[in-house]
Amino acid sequence: MDQVKIGKFIAKLRKEQKLTQVELADKLGVTSKSISRWETGKNMPDYSILKELCNILDIDVNEFLSGEKIEKNEIQTHSIKNLDVILKEYYKMKKQKNIFKFVSIIIGISSIFFLGCIFILMGGLNKEEIITDINKYQEVIGINAKSKYKDKWGMSEEIFPKSINELNVKDFKMVYLDAWDNQYLSYLVVDYSKAEYKKEIERLNKYGIKDYIGYYGITGFTNYKLLAMESDSYQGFVYAITDDKSRIIYVEIIFCNYFMDIKYKEHIPNEYLPDGFDATINNSYRKKFE
Repeated sequence: MDQVKIGKFIAKLRKEQKLTQVELADKLGVTSKSISRWETGKNMPDYSILKELCNILDIDVNEFLSGEKIEKNEIQTHSIKNLDVILKEYYKMKKQKNIFKFVSIIIGISSIFFLGCIFILMGGLNKEEIITDINKYQEVIGINAKSKYKDKWGMSEEIFPKSINELNVKDFKMVYLDAWDNQYLSYLVVDYSKAEYKKEIERLNKYGIKDYIGYYGITGFTNYKLLAMESDSYQGFVYAITDDKSRIIYVEIIFCNYFMDIKYKEHIPNEYLPDGFDATINNSYRKKFE
């Protein structure tokens, strides 16, 4: 699938509709920055708004995937081509053991045969990948993380311990989802001895706390004391909090497009989240950028 071609196609149709990026963003409930990313081929629209986008641009999803208008007598040919592209993507992702990345691009496709083939092949929709095996910690966290867990949108994970060897880990979870764009939710709970706790507090204090108040409605932390914070108004947060005794909780919430597809409230204790944090699809912080 040629994202650059699709992006140029979106830009062309938007201009034909005499819409600015801001006006198109308003209609879709996204930001103008998102429109810009689509049109430059850096990102793709989320599956949840794909059908609405096609309606606004007066095309069908098959034309969207092709990145061009399709004559009626060529619909079947393009459908077969698009099916071939998606099948190749499927086998590529299957080989990499990825999580059905491409399923979202077929939502709304008019051809019953095309949909039927894909859904039979897929056997379902995108699923969250949940990892709780602490032995896989260094495979999914830090500079030595493997493949899809390595580059988390440029967000630093230095706040997390480099190694969990000999640490008294009480709980660990990572949730990964690829819904067009990779998203991550992780937390690690460690109980330290008195000496090691003091040492870790000193390390985290040196890291510091980046501005975060106001991002996604955050007002601060009530249940725990914040020790260190890596934050980005677009990509999310990596932070460490403590009970001020012996326990430190490391958390990362990394996403894009101003909302999170991961159902984070189902995966992380609410007390580990910042007060007021809201990254659901209709969050007020996202609307601020519309």
